[in-house]
Amino acid sequence: MSINRFSEKIVMPVCLITVKSDSFINSMTVAWSTPLSANPPLFGFAIKKQRYTYPMLMKEKEFTVTFLPYEKSELSVKLGRISAREGDKLLAAGVKLKGSEFVKAPYILDGYFSMECTLENTFTTGDHELVVGKVVAIHENEGSLENLKPLMYLTKDTFSTIDEGKIKKIDTKKVIEEIRKKLKRGVQGD
Repeated sequence: MSINRFSEKIVMPVCLITVKSDSFINSMTVAWSTPLSANPPLFGFAIKKQRYTYPMLMKEKEFTVTFLPYEKSELSVKLGRISAREGDKLLAAGVKLKGSEFVKAPYILDGYFSMECTLENTFTTGDHELVVGKVVAIHENEGSLENLKPLMYLTKDTFSTIDEGKIKKIDTKKVIEEIRKKLKRGVQGD
């Protein structure tokens, strides 16, 4: 494996970035994304400048982010592997949209969680741009963590989700107390 393909070993949640420019709405699939700050609430994702969405984003300076459940893996391929240069892929894919509260771009109803963001900053990071958005609103669909099956991107159009039988809630206080007791006793390493 080439060192340049390191990202293929990192499991990442799948989200859709949606931008509205004039009357045209476009959405693209992203796996390289992350929360960046809680205060202020910042979210970032990587995008190549040649993507159709990039100039729309730079013009409008706002977007929505929608995280998809495992059941919508085909939708992520439809919106990620087809460029809006070919036409209105949202319409062709039958995507249901909902108007946002604070930004022009709608969010996608097929997700389990969506965010409205305003563009905070961009940084060139090698062959991608890191787009940083300030989260100005969130939208949660019905459901609980126990039933959540987030869509995860593995590599080469291969997707997975968490095994709902393997969800584990950690008693953090208990675990930390155990380690602190050992540290106080002066635990010796190997």
